[in-house]
Amino acid sequence: MNYYWMYYAATFFLAYAEKNPKVGVAALAFFVLRPWLPDPVVIVKNLSRISRLKRLSSINVANAPARRDLGLAYLDLRMPGTALYWLDEAKKLDPKNQEIDYLRGVALLKRGESDEALRAFGHAVGIDPDKGEPFSSQGARGAERTFRRYGEAYLGAADALERLGRLPQAEEALEVSSTYNTSSLEPLVRLSRVRKRQGKGDGAREALLEARRTWGQLPGFMKRQQFGLYVRALLG
Repeated sequence: MNYYWMYYAATFFLAYAEKNPKVGVAALAFFVLRPWLPDPVVIVKNLSRISRLKRLSSINVANAPARRDLGLAYLDLRMPGTALYWLDEAKKLDPKNQEIDYLRGVALLKRGESDEALRAFGHAVGIDPDKGEPFSSQGARGAERTFRRYGEAYLGAADALERLGRLPQAEEALEVSSTYNTSSLEPLVRLSRVRKRQGKGDGAREALLEARRTWGQLPGFMKRQQFGLYVRALLG
């Protein structure tokens, strides 16, 4: 997409804000809060979807997919508490579903419940952190590798481990995640940060170098999506 239209939009906005400063302040506030606000398109899309899924859930009390999708919809709306309610319902109906475990981990992480999030991500990839099983390439059971969100679950686990101050384990999880998310810069940039926090300067620089190499191999649309991460890789 060509974003040059933003120059024209900014010109009209400044001309309008000069005569209506309150509108200008409100628009700037929305712009600053954008990272924490759901996308308006996502809101419109999910409101009708939620209504339909709730009907399906009330009609069939054993409908685990509808409850899972409700959890996902509320995650899109940045309402992790409500999402967790529906995901817990889905978990009761389908306790071995790895997708539900992963989504529960995401919701718990957003609520700041790092220990519980770690357990959920562990269930998604076949690891029991309560038994001391590591989030490493040796930790997961081989049969779990068919799970398509395998790398994302390790990325979430790394986030929880970092919040808990368990940096060596977070480093292991990020190393695994980077091998599965080969087109994503996030595991590498975060790996650099975790290594740096442990005083591993050479390892941190190596991770950033790999992130830059990965950037060079990405198609244009993926470069646009990950531009912020690339800047972080450049700045170290």
